Amino acid sequence: MSAIGEEKEETGRRKGLIFLLLLLILMFGIVMGIGLIWGQKHDKGKGQIGVSAGQVNSGVELVIDKDAKKAPHYENNDISEQGVVIIGREALTISADTKEAAVDFVNPEENAQLYYLTFELRLYNDNGQDYEVLYTSGLVEPGKRISSVTLSRELEKGVYNAVVHVQPYRMNEERTPTNNADMKMKLIVR
Repeated sequence: MSAIGEEKEETGRRKGLIFLLLLLILMFGIVMGIGLIWGQKHDKGKGQIGVSAGQVNSGVELVIDKDAKKAPHYENNDISEQGVVIIGREALTISADTKEAAVDFVNPEENAQLYYLTFELRLYNDNGQDYEVLYTSGLVEPGKRISSVTLSRELEKGVYNAVVHVQPYRMNEERTPTNNADMKMKLIVR
């Protein structure tokens, strides 16, 4: 065989290998895309739940109720199969230059015989990572609420980034903590 024939044959093999490699990459991309789409459709409701007013760890159900007056209704009355129910808020308005604040931190009756809750009001710095604790509650029984608190300090007028950190505890002798919830909200000081 001549050198020109061998060169053409070698070039043909390279083109064939490149074509095969591109075909494999394309097939891999298609399979990965199908897998991602399938996973998104079948993972709804599992793991972490993202809510515009807050972020919740798995095992905790967050209910955004602008009035924060009542807990949701359940069709299944078997309370042992439910997770923790937490009522959240999008914003909280308090008065400036006073430590006394009206709030509505609720442990819904749906948590009866299962969970106590504690509430911690956190004020976040501009970096979004560091925070100052303005208030920490004791254990709140199911069906009970905290309607007024004394903050650690007075706040000036403005709008602040805040989080209500809710920690559920099992109603056993050890008061075992479970998954918690961080509910982002705006703290409006007037």
